[in-house]
Amino acid sequence: MSGNWTPHLRAMQMHDLPAVLAIEEAVFGDDAWPRSFFVRDLANENSAYLALELAETAAPAAAPAELIGYAGYWLLEDEANLMNIAIAPAWQGQGWGEYLLRESLARMVERGARVCTLEVRVSNLTAQALYRKLGFVVTGRRKRYYQDNGEDALLMVGDIHL
Repeated sequence: MSGNWTPHLRAMQMHDLPAVLAIEEAVFGDDAWPRSFFVRDLANENSAYLALELAETAAPAAAPAELIGYAGYWLLEDEANLMNIAIAPAWQGQGWGEYLLRESLARMVERGARVCTLEVRVSNLTAQALYRKLGFVVTGRRKRYYQDNGEDALLMVGDIHL
Protein backbone atom coordinates (compact mmCIF):
# COMPACT_ATOMS: atom_id res chain seq x y z
CA MET A 1 0.00 0.00 0.00
CA SER A 2 1.28 3.37 -0.93
CA GLY A 3 2.25 5.66 1.93
CA ASN A 4 0.58 8.68 0.26
CA TRP A 5 -2.93 7.51 1.05
CA THR A 6 -4.94 7.22 4.25
CA PRO A 7 -7.61 4.50 4.25
CA HIS A 8 -11.03 4.95 5.79
CA LEU A 9 -13.39 2.01 6.13
CA ARG A 10 -17.04 2.70 6.83
CA ALA A 11 -20.48 1.19 6.36
CA MET A 12 -21.62 1.37 2.75
CA GLN A 13 -24.56 3.70 2.14
CA MET A 14 -27.10 3.97 -0.66
CA HIS A 15 -25.34 7.09 -1.98
CA ASP A 16 -22.23 4.93 -2.58
CA LEU A 17 -23.97 2.76 -5.16
CA PRO A 18 -22.93 4.69 -8.29
CA ALA A 19 -19.24 4.30 -7.37
CA VAL A 20 -19.75 0.71 -6.19
CA LEU A 21 -21.56 -0.24 -9.39
CA ALA A 22 -18.79 1.30 -11.51
CA ILE A 23 -16.20 -0.81 -9.65
CA GLU A 24 -18.45 -3.88 -9.85
CA GLU A 25 -18.76 -3.54 -13.63
CA ALA A 26 -15.05 -2.84 -14.12
CA VAL A 27 -14.00 -5.83 -12.02
CA PHE A 28 -16.67 -8.43 -12.78
CA GLY A 29 -17.89 -7.45 -16.27
CA ASP A 30 -20.73 -9.68 -17.44
CA ASP A 31 -20.98 -11.25 -13.97
CA ALA A 32 -21.46 -7.89 -12.20
CA TRP A 33 -24.24 -7.68 -9.67
CA PRO A 34 -27.15 -5.40 -10.53
CA ARG A 35 -28.06 -2.44 -8.33
CA SER A 36 -31.02 -4.40 -6.92
CA PHE A 37 -28.68 -6.96 -5.26
CA PHE A 38 -26.87 -4.23 -3.35
CA VAL A 39 -30.13 -2.50 -2.40
CA ARG A 40 -31.49 -5.83 -1.11
CA ASP A 41 -28.36 -6.54 0.93
CA LEU A 42 -28.07 -3.04 2.36
CA ALA A 43 -31.60 -3.47 3.75
CA ASN A 44 -30.90 -6.94 5.19
CA GLU A 45 -30.11 -6.95 8.91
CA ASN A 46 -27.98 -10.09 8.45
CA SER A 47 -25.63 -8.43 5.98
CA ALA A 48 -22.90 -5.83 6.28
CA TYR A 49 -21.22 -3.93 3.47
CA LEU A 50 -18.09 -1.87 3.89
CA ALA A 51 -16.82 0.93 1.68
CA LEU A 52 -13.07 1.57 1.45
CA GLU A 53 -12.15 5.18 0.79
CA LEU A 54 -8.72 6.68 0.34
CA ALA A 55 -7.70 10.26 0.99
CA GLU A 56 -4.39 11.77 -0.01
CA THR A 57 -2.25 12.18 3.09
CA ALA A 58 -0.93 15.58 1.98
CA ALA A 59 -4.28 16.84 0.66
CA PRO A 60 -6.22 19.56 2.48
CA ALA A 61 -8.84 18.26 4.90
CA ALA A 62 -11.57 19.41 2.51
CA ALA A 63 -10.28 17.19 -0.33
CA PRO A 64 -12.78 14.42 -1.09
CA ALA A 65 -11.90 10.82 -0.41
CA GLU A 66 -12.18 8.33 -3.27
CA LEU A 67 -14.17 5.12 -2.88
CA ILE A 68 -11.83 2.43 -4.25
CA GLY A 69 -13.33 -0.79 -2.97
CA TYR A 70 -16.04 -2.55 -1.05
CA ALA A 71 -16.79 -5.83 0.64
CA GLY A 72 -20.01 -7.40 1.80
CA TYR A 73 -20.90 -10.40 3.87
CA TRP A 74 -23.86 -12.14 5.41
CA LEU A 75 -23.70 -13.25 9.02
CA LEU A 76 -25.86 -16.09 10.32
CA GLU A 77 -25.14 -17.21 13.86
CA ASP A 78 -21.37 -17.80 14.02
CA GLU A 79 -20.79 -18.16 10.26
CA ALA A 80 -20.09 -15.37 7.82
CA ASN A 81 -20.29 -15.72 4.05
CA LEU A 82 -18.20 -13.25 2.08
CA MET A 83 -20.60 -12.30 -0.69
CA ASN A 84 -18.54 -9.82 -2.64
CA ILE A 85 -15.24 -7.98 -2.47
CA ALA A 86 -13.64 -5.76 -5.08
CA ILE A 87 -10.98 -3.13 -5.53
CA ALA A 88 -11.11 -0.70 -8.46
CA PRO A 89 -8.70 -1.85 -11.19
CA ALA A 90 -6.49 1.26 -10.88
CA TRP A 91 -5.86 0.38 -7.21
CA GLN A 92 -5.32 -3.36 -7.54
CA GLY A 93 -1.93 -4.92 -6.78
CA GLN A 94 -1.12 -2.37 -4.06
CA GLY A 95 -2.30 -4.30 -0.99
CA TRP A 96 -5.71 -2.67 -0.67
CA GLY A 97 -7.56 -5.94 -1.30
CA GLU A 98 -5.71 -7.63 1.54
CA TYR A 99 -6.34 -4.62 3.78
CA LEU A 100 -10.06 -4.69 2.98
CA LEU A 101 -10.31 -8.45 3.50
CA ARG A 102 -8.43 -8.37 6.83
CA GLU A 103 -10.62 -5.53 8.09
CA SER A 104 -13.77 -7.32 6.92
CA LEU A 105 -12.72 -10.50 8.73
CA ALA A 106 -12.03 -8.52 11.91
CA ARG A 107 -15.52 -7.02 11.79
CA MET A 108 -17.02 -10.47 11.22
CA VAL A 109 -15.28 -11.69 14.38
CA GLU A 110 -16.53 -8.63 16.31
CA ARG A 111 -20.06 -9.66 15.31
CA GLY A 112 -19.53 -13.22 16.56
CA ALA A 113 -18.37 -15.11 13.47
CA ARG A 114 -16.04 -18.04 13.97
CA VAL A 115 -15.75 -19.13 10.34
CA CYS A 116 -16.03 -17.45 6.98
CA THR A 117 -17.03 -19.13 3.74
CA LEU A 118 -16.69 -17.81 0.21
CA GLU A 119 -16.79 -18.84 -3.42
CA VAL A 120 -14.05 -17.90 -5.85
CA ARG A 121 -13.61 -18.59 -9.55
CA VAL A 122 -11.34 -21.50 -10.36
CA SER A 123 -9.45 -19.15 -12.71
CA ASN A 124 -8.96 -16.37 -10.11
CA LEU A 125 -5.56 -17.46 -8.87
CA THR A 126 -4.74 -14.04 -7.40
CA ALA A 127 -7.78 -14.09 -5.10
CA GLN A 128 -7.17 -17.73 -4.18
CA ALA A 129 -3.59 -16.89 -3.16
CA LEU A 130 -4.82 -14.07 -0.92
CA TYR A 131 -7.44 -16.27 0.71
CA ARG A 132 -4.88 -19.02 1.32
CA LYS A 133 -2.47 -16.46 2.77
CA LEU A 134 -5.15 -15.60 5.33
CA GLY A 135 -5.77 -19.24 6.25
CA PHE A 136 -8.62 -20.25 3.95
CA VAL A 137 -8.69 -23.77 2.57
CA VAL A 138 -10.62 -25.29 -0.34
CA THR A 139 -13.41 -27.52 0.92
CA GLY A 140 -15.45 -28.06 -2.21
CA ARG A 141 -16.28 -27.11 -5.76
CA ARG A 142 -19.50 -25.66 -7.11
CA LYS A 143 -19.97 -26.82 -10.70
CA ARG A 144 -20.98 -24.17 -13.25
CA TYR A 145 -21.49 -21.63 -10.44
CA TYR A 146 -20.87 -18.47 -12.48
CA GLN A 147 -23.70 -17.61 -14.86
CA ASP A 148 -21.68 -15.49 -17.28
CA ASN A 149 -19.54 -18.38 -18.54
CA GLY A 150 -20.45 -21.47 -16.51
CA GLU A 151 -17.11 -21.51 -14.70
CA ASP A 152 -16.80 -23.56 -11.53
CA ALA A 153 -16.26 -21.95 -8.14
CA LEU A 154 -14.07 -23.21 -5.35
CA LEU A 155 -15.71 -23.17 -1.94
CA MET A 156 -13.19 -21.93 0.62
CA VAL A 157 -13.51 -21.79 4.39
CA GLY A 158 -11.45 -19.87 6.91
CA ASP A 159 -11.35 -20.31 10.68
CA ILE A 160 -11.36 -16.62 11.66
CA HIS A 161 -12.01 -16.53 15.40
CA LEU A 162 -8.39 -17.05 16.44
